Amino acid sequence: MTIEKSLIINVFTGGAAGSWRDPNDTSREFTRSLDQWIKLAKTAEKGKLHSLFIADHLSFFDTYKGPGNYELPAKLGKYSPRVDPSIPITAMAQATEGLGFGISFSTVVEHPYHFARRLASLDLLTNGRIGWNIVSSYLESIGPNLLNGEPFPQHDERYVKTEEFVDVVLKLLLSSWRDDAVKYDIEQGIFADPNLLRKINHKGKYFSVEGPGITEPTPQRFPLIIQAGTSTKGKQLAARYAELVFVDGRYGEALKNDIKDIRALAESYGRDPKSIKFVVGASPIVGKTHEEALGKVERSKQFSLPESAEVGLSAVSGIDISKFEDDEEIDVGKLANGLTTLTTNISKKIKTHKPTKRQLLENYTLGNSSFIGTPSEIADEFEKWVEEFDIDGFNFWPTSFPDDLESVVDLLIPELQTRGIFHKDYTSTTLRENVNQTKGQTFVGNDHPAYKFRWQADKTKEEFEASL
Repeated sequence: MTIEKSLIINVFTGGAAGSWRDPNDTSREFTRSLDQWIKLAKTAEKGKLHSLFIADHLSFFDTYKGPGNYELPAKLGKYSPRVDPSIPITAMAQATEGLGFGISFSTVVEHPYHFARRLASLDLLTNGRIGWNIVSSYLESIGPNLLNGEPFPQHDERYVKTEEFVDVVLKLLLSSWRDDAVKYDIEQGIFADPNLLRKINHKGKYFSVEGPGITEPTPQRFPLIIQAGTSTKGKQLAARYAELVFVDGRYGEALKNDIKDIRALAESYGRDPKSIKFVVGASPIVGKTHEEALGKVERSKQFSLPESAEVGLSAVSGIDISKFEDDEEIDVGKLANGLTTLTTNISKKIKTHKPTKRQLLENYTLGNSSFIGTPSEIADEFEKWVEEFDIDGFNFWPTSFPDDLESVVDLLIPELQTRGIFHKDYTSTTLRENVNQTKGQTFVGNDHPAYKFRWQADKTKEEFEASL
């Protein structure tokens, strides 16, 4: 089988639970040294990966045996400790030229005016290599820690706030400054023409923001828009705004249906459904022989930790599964207030909206076991997935760093390049150009809702405001 697509491949930060116990794993250093981040970025760029996709969580995974049980996730090192993902970006950008950076930033706890400055700063200082993974968060402990003790909002209401948040950030970055507002006229003493700036005067349910934004236009004008999550509300958000969607690849038919749904919704919003790219999470274990790859899998198992899956599942679903017996049914539709995509997909797979605790755990810990073997074997599987599910690429999640990523770069990537299904170099500098493989397309297409927010150089203030 030979597919016609050139794959989008990112590396996803995370690592397997307990990987910090592996003497060959150096991911512990990510919270203590920029050198480790730079090594990660250089390795990814050596393989010409599109981006480093950085996950983030704002509080402990403290739902299991909780609420507020920080002791167990701290003991396990389950997504803790965390550092602000925006901090190492500039160091990694300085050490690379083409690698992009997709960063998860939540819309729940930060003011959009402050966030817009941070997002624009990153796009400016990386020369346009930033993508924003829009998330509404799911950890219940965000309430007592970041919302002044207020309850964590319900799932659908979080998306209501998220859409308004995105709307404000779009206005601040695209509608505040005309494309050519910065003059940098030394002789006349004009840095920016004040007549080419405007207030956005946003007034909504959650935010009142006058503007204008305080940062100048960025190389991409707005970072590549990434989204993860395929609940009903998540699909709607993806269809309206996303350019790159991160989907869960563990549940087969659900994956296929989710992609179809988002493409159909995008078309109903007037967008080209093929303008949205889909990437699936994968942990390829590569060996020079199949036996070597299997040996790596067996070796990683010795570092696993008990109750790690329970901690993770409880946190992401919002259901404290410690309250249930192994074969007791759990009404996930009623109880879930976290990643409802997860519980919904599990329910679809096993054909019941009341799976048992045992079924939830078994399906939560499923991996892509077909992505284990030689470069040729894994490449064959990639091609099958692209063909069957209409995906555009993968988010690689190394089990152990740096060994797994180096194996991917040194063994798997050359195989994909030889088959002509992965690029041999970056198309350009910006992340959007590299993802779309279209040099010169630094901004969204004219069918994207963000397009109308951009104050372009050929419009007066009056003309632009009349067009909004």
